[in-house]
Amino acid sequence: MARNVIALSCVVVCYWFRRNAKAKQKAPLYIAVSKEQVESSSPSFKLEEMDDRLSLRFEGTWVLASGDTNTLRKEWKRALGAGKNLKKVLFEAKPNLKWDSSLAAFLSSCIVDCKAKGIRFELSSLPSGLVKLFDMTEVIRGEAKVGEVEKDSPGPLGLIGSFVLLGIEAVRNALSFIGEWTLSVLRLFSCRARCRFGDFLESCKACGASALPVVTLVSFLTGLTMAFVGSVQLDKFNARIYVADLVSLAMVREMGGLMVAIVMSGRTCAAFAAELGNMKLNEEIDSLKTFGISPMDFLVLPRTLALFVMTPMLTLYADVVGILGGVFVGTMMMDFSLLHYFEQTQTALNSMWDVYSGLIKSLAFGLIIGMVGCQRGLNCGNDSAALGRAVTSAVVTSITLVVVADASFEVFYSLMDWR
Repeated sequence: MARNVIALSCVVVCYWFRRNAKAKQKAPLYIAVSKEQVESSSPSFKLEEMDDRLSLRFEGTWVLASGDTNTLRKEWKRALGAGKNLKKVLFEAKPNLKWDSSLAAFLSSCIVDCKAKGIRFELSSLPSGLVKLFDMTEVIRGEAKVGEVEKDSPGPLGLIGSFVLLGIEAVRNALSFIGEWTLSVLRLFSCRARCRFGDFLESCKACGASALPVVTLVSFLTGLTMAFVGSVQLDKFNARIYVADLVSLAMVREMGGLMVAIVMSGRTCAAFAAELGNMKLNEEIDSLKTFGISPMDFLVLPRTLALFVMTPMLTLYADVVGILGGVFVGTMMMDFSLLHYFEQTQTALNSMWDVYSGLIKSLAFGLIIGMVGCQRGLNCGNDSAALGRAVTSAVVTSITLVVVADASFEVFYSLMDWR
């Protein structure tokens, strides 16, 4: 009997719990929504006309799920057409505005309408994310940034100030690059730089052995041309034999290193800028930084050191080839004997300082060319046009700095009475 009472009680309890659970599932869920919340969830704007200015203030929630905005477009067009003396439209937004691409699309159509009527507009009072979005799209199309007031062209003082600021920025970037390169060299001597010897040898081959044909041609023609020009003038004084002195001294002191530097600027400097700039476009440099590898150690250091080492060797080779160009003119055109010409050349080069002075300059030229090419490549922009500008800037800057350095060395040698 007791067992039956217990079983019946369990059945009653289970039935009661099951009935309550079904009642809860069937019970409707009521949410109280105020009228203000319903109105604020829909997109809207307020128009305020002030003389020749129209203010458009966006309110509510401008999202795709809020519904169609055709009615608002019609209202905007009506307000824009009603303002006959309208000169400027000010777009604003409330602090609690919620938006997505729906507001961007509506605002884009408003901007198109303003441009069609020649009306200025300003977006500075809109959310910063929306303003940046429109600035990016306008820059891509090559137009002026939206929300900016048209400015008059700067005067002479403004141009001078712009050039000064650009010069200061360029000097600061150059000094920063030189400092990083110096630290990289110190890490190399302390065996902490990630610089592969194979990359150094490959760079030496690219800027050394591969440059021999063009260096040979340029140097030979340079010596030949100087011999021709010198013979015309020296023949007036019956001193054509001094063509050997002219060609040999000019090549070892000045023209050998300078011609090699100009060839390297147009060939190797442009190649360095293009290689590193293309790596930056492909985000390879960012990948190296992500893996903790310094681009200065891994990319710049092997190239600059290779050019620093190979430029003096190419200069010696250019000196010899240029002298041979003078020998060709002296023996073939002026009927000098080969032995006589070489004896006169040896007499002119009685001091090895003439050769050493040219090699010292070539060391500086190689370092300048390598650092300029790598610096322009690393600071390249993010598109193909920026890559072209970086290569052009690298060549022009390197040639200019080489000529300035050459003149500085000659002035220094003259002041020290080393000439």
